[in-house]
Amino acid sequence: MLVAWGKNTYIKKLERKHVDEMQNWGAHQDPLFYSYTFPKMNRHERDYWYCKKSYTLSRKCFVIYNQQHRLVGYIALREIKWLRRSSEFGIVFDPNFIDQGLGTDSLKSFISYYFEKMRMKKLILRVADFNYRAQRCYQNCGFKISKVEFNEFEDQNLPIFKDDKLRRAEVFFRYERGVLKCKFIHMYITREMYLQQRHIYPHNPPNTCA
Repeated sequence: MLVAWGKNTYIKKLERKHVDEMQNWGAHQDPLFYSYTFPKMNRHERDYWYCKKSYTLSRKCFVIYNQQHRLVGYIALREIKWLRRSSEFGIVFDPNFIDQGLGTDSLKSFISYYFEKMRMKKLILRVADFNYRAQRCYQNCGFKISKVEFNEFEDQNLPIFKDDKLRRAEVFFRYERGVLKCKFIHMYITREMYLQQRHIYPHNPPNTCA
């Protein structure tokens, strides 16, 4: 089901067949982003992954396509609080399609859908301090910083203080009681903020019948 569209992307609700398409995604080459690589799974594992993501009231998932109808990204709304009309945003892209402006294009259209169609009031996220590309995307889409703090990192096996190739990123990490933590920037956007800067979220007619 098509829910939103930008100039170069369109967004659909996650279906089981989409998980199969995501198995064709590439892998991140930078160790800092290994945990963002979509895992290879057998059919049973894909069935389980889809059910876990789809059949819960506190989560909604979507996929992003480019103009060539290639599935290039995945969006998750987590910790949805329906009474407060808020949730936490997460997005992952096929590494083969980053640095093409697709993240900003799709996120701007999704924000419109989120506040206009879903009638939500607030969207929050967190981004690793070393992920400059994602930070620029979120800032361009109207998000503001709420706080900066160290949180548990997804990849607890990252050899951050042992691999010379990662020395450049050591400043973003530290251990606390045996737990690897990363410096994260927490950001947010509200419905009021969206309405005040609505001109940056262009509404475009669908360029696909998919």
